[in-house]
Amino acid sequence: MTAWNDFVKKIYHEGHAKDPNYQFKDALKDASKRKGEMGSSSSSEGKTAKKSRKGRKKSGTRKKGRRRRR
Repeated sequence: MTAWNDFVKKIYHEGHAKDPNYQFKDALKDASKRKGEMGSSSSSEGKTAKKSRKGRKKSGTRKKGRRRRR
């Protein structure tokens, strides 16, 4: 489980204890507003783990379509 999932689960349990009609979708919205409480270490991990695909070229690909006759 990721830190985000743990954080949302914690907020859901807090909200559900106060209001039995509190739903998980409400917890997601509240967690998004309170994501600064998660800590800076978990948010920086996600940024460094992603690799950019921009600029990569697939090898062996050609344009498909009709050729022009001369």
